[in-house]
Amino acid sequence: MSISEEKYKTSTSYMLPFEKMHGLGNDFVVINNLHLPEDSNEEFESELALKICNRHFGIGADGLIIIDNPKQSQSACKSWRFYNSDGTVAEMCGNGIRCAAKYIYEHGLSFEETKFSIETLIGDMFISLEKDDMVKVDMGKPREIIESQELTIKDFYFPYTYVSMGNPHAVSFWEQDVGSVKNHGPEIEVHSNFPKKTNVEFARIIGKNFIDLIVWERGCGFTNACGTGACATAVASILKGFNKQDEDITVKLPGGPLVIRWDSITESIFMTGEAKLVFMGYYNL
Repeated sequence: MSISEEKYKTSTSYMLPFEKMHGLGNDFVVINNLHLPEDSNEEFESELALKICNRHFGIGADGLIIIDNPKQSQSACKSWRFYNSDGTVAEMCGNGIRCAAKYIYEHGLSFEETKFSIETLIGDMFISLEKDDMVKVDMGKPREIIESQELTIKDFYFPYTYVSMGNPHAVSFWEQDVGSVKNHGPEIEVHSNFPKKTNVEFARIIGKNFIDLIVWERGCGFTNACGTGACATAVASILKGFNKQDEDITVKLPGGPLVIRWDSITESIFMTGEAKLVFMGYYNL
């Protein structure tokens, strides 16, 4: 399941091989670094993300994933670079890392067939490929937690728990349908409480170990799913007593469910969800 490993060049074009993938509708363009022009750099990749993620003039995606060799890790089989659709770098993306893992597996780039690690900006992510396009990721421990926070924008009061999964999240729980408050996401993302901006989670408990969630993603806007947002929301719900550690929590997102478990012994958070190939082709640089 791969396109030609060679760059396709014509006299007037540079055709870049890519694969389009998604995790619960959170979609990405995935590229092997070997296929990029030799003089490419971070500025080039940022501009490429802006163009390639454009849904009218590009391929269309929530982010760009570039698979490369590890820079520092001694155990990871590959590393990745992740760009949001606005060209900014993200420290982590839960749905994206599952798609990266599927790409690495399908292209035979891992040391072991179904279990391996990927180097990221926040450390190595440990992956397990499971049946039916499911991928399980050890997301590690929450990097920072600040409970009982709040902010007000005009007349809108937003109580939240701050959780860093390597990237920032402001998680708020509501009794009403979260669709009625979600449009405040853009204002909260850039609030002065968050010097580096933030992802914004609007959550509602809908049953034992079931959470309904809508996420405004930093640098992307509303997406069908957010893996790190689901992890952060599960952490916040446990801290509030809505759920418990060592139990599977199903987080229902617009694109489908993710299963999150916070292990009480290792303190690691495990995320399980699908990763699917949509199509492959060449992008005209």
